[in-house]
Amino acid sequence: MDRARAWVGPAWLGASLVLPWALVQVGWGPLLLVVVLLGTASAIRTGGVLLDRLIAAGLLLSGEVLILGLLLSVWPWGLSVPLSCSVLLLLAGAWWWCAGRLPQLPLRFRASDLTVLGTGAFVLWRLLAPVARLSAATQLDYNGEAPDAYVHFAIFDAIQHMPGYLFLHAEQARQYVMTPTETSYPQGSHFLLAWVDLVLHNGRIQPDALLSYTWLFHSMLVVAAGVCAVTVWAARWVGGPRLRGWRAGAVGALVAGVLVASPLVVLVLQGFYSELVGLFFLVLGTALLLRSAMPMAERTAVAVAAAVTTAYCYNLFAVILGLALVAHVVLRWPGIRRALRWWLPVMALGMVAAVLPTLVAVTTSLDIGAQSLESGADASTQSLVFVAALAAVVLAALVRPALRGLAVPRAGVLVAAGGVAALVLYGVYQYATIHQLAYYFDKAATGLTFVMLTLVGAVGWVLRPGVALPNLGAPARRLVQTAVGVTACAGAMLVGLNAAWGAPPISNAQPSTSTVGPGLALLGNLPLIVWSDGRIRVTAPQPGPDVTDNASVLRATGTVIMLDTARGWSNRRNTILANTLNHRQGTMAPINAYLNSVNMGSVLPTGAVYRQSLDALVLAVRALAGQAVDVQVGNRALARRLQHDLERLVPGAHLHIVWRCTPVSPA
Repeated sequence: MDRARAWVGPAWLGASLVLPWALVQVGWGPLLLVVVLLGTASAIRTGGVLLDRLIAAGLLLSGEVLILGLLLSVWPWGLSVPLSCSVLLLLAGAWWWCAGRLPQLPLRFRASDLTVLGTGAFVLWRLLAPVARLSAATQLDYNGEAPDAYVHFAIFDAIQHMPGYLFLHAEQARQYVMTPTETSYPQGSHFLLAWVDLVLHNGRIQPDALLSYTWLFHSMLVVAAGVCAVTVWAARWVGGPRLRGWRAGAVGALVAGVLVASPLVVLVLQGFYSELVGLFFLVLGTALLLRSAMPMAERTAVAVAAAVTTAYCYNLFAVILGLALVAHVVLRWPGIRRALRWWLPVMALGMVAAVLPTLVAVTTSLDIGAQSLESGADASTQSLVFVAALAAVVLAALVRPALRGLAVPRAGVLVAAGGVAALVLYGVYQYATIHQLAYYFDKAATGLTFVMLTLVGAVGWVLRPGVALPNLGAPARRLVQTAVGVTACAGAMLVGLNAAWGAPPISNAQPSTSTVGPGLALLGNLPLIVWSDGRIRVTAPQPGPDVTDNASVLRATGTVIMLDTARGWSNRRNTILANTLNHRQGTMAPINAYLNSVNMGSVLPTGAVYRQSLDALVLAVRALAGQAVDVQVGNRALARRLQHDLERLVPGAHLHIVWRCTPVSPA
């Protein structure tokens, strides 16, 4: 081995320094994602099959990118793709070199890998089905409903253009996002996706903001499918070596069915992008912490990576992950104690890095007490009955093996019971304070639900490991075992598909026109299928055409106010979209509160409607004192009337009234 290390080490060093630059120069930058993932996977020893190894490496790599982002945000080279990939490859090389090993990948597979990959592929196929052949502007009918999506894109866009974390460039970021987003909102998911986007585009920023917005939307569809796939994998991982054969397939199919039946697509509809990415890392980190079948050094790295990814992407879920981290430390304490001299400082530094963005938020702009009681768009993906039933099943399956002293079930009981207790206390606090369960309670319940689905792998331990067969020959025995496995998977999948999450129905979903039998018609009403059939659209009037097809909007140098519909909420939505695509969302922060009352645009209203709308518009223009304002109007007569009235009511304002790309003058 020493002889091999003598030439593999220098070769790795040279490739780490040269290969990223070479691939970017020849336009093959996207290959770097594969190179750094395989490089990281070959350096570690977690996972005995290839899929396990790659998933664990993905968590470690994501944690490295997020921590490296602190440096990328302040050094003079920005988010340099070749330089950052070289650093990541050098870290992987240093890992296997210091461990005294050679890089190696386990080229082994399990039949249940098909369940994991198949779940992700199916969900992604159905998510992409209604939008795959549509133009970027037309896709706004699917991704332009919630202003939250515009806020997420503004953060993503700012990270690429500044470049770096917004909380490290707060003053500069206020042009791109509405304050206090630059310091209060977790930015890890946006940073990861911004870095991936740059790698895929050879380090170049997409010049067309609408195409970049659409890329972010598509990446969220991939993440949603990834959440489903990684949850199935996590259940299998938690099950461990005891979950083999038909039991592994049945448990995976059960979880897959529950996920396909889930209203997860609601998170895409509402624009809850950070929550989706946070769920991905919460599930992944919890599974690897509960069953940490890996060397001590890798356990520590996984713990830090899990804490960093979850806290940076969606810090609410860091509380749930903290339970898994505590259970991990308690149950692995004998091994940790032997390595305490290096484990303690490494974990301390890792936890400091993990809490840094949240610490900045709390000390600058985030009021945790007020935030925890905040209301918002419907964030519920499950009923409390579903959460309680799932928790009861999981705890019932875990208690017996936990009492026998098995480490993973004991950790699972601590996480499940602690999570339920924390959720109950949070609910009691909200009821005592505002007399209802609010926005972030629903989000916390969603995180706990996915952790419970991860622990469903323990259900496989109460199933019989084998099936008694008569004296058959080898071919017949294999055929019977295959039939048993397929039957178990199909039955478990059907059970999962019929799981009632109890979420509220999607309000703007069109009814099904299917003429199939009642059983298949029921499946046709699943949120994922409703979405894939194109029966979920944004509330009319649709956003987009007056923004994306209007050259004067996309070339505006000042703050844009869109008055292209007769409804204030729609004008506000389109105003946010227009300024977001112009990289100026932050400049409309002073007028955001007034636009819902401007109920004019496509028609010239009369009487009280016009007076109330004009008053709100005047307040908005005055709030932008000293700034250039482009008012895009959808009705020519209204444009002329506004030109006259605004010049009289707001003298000296830098106003530019436009009707369909044509500047207007008072009548």
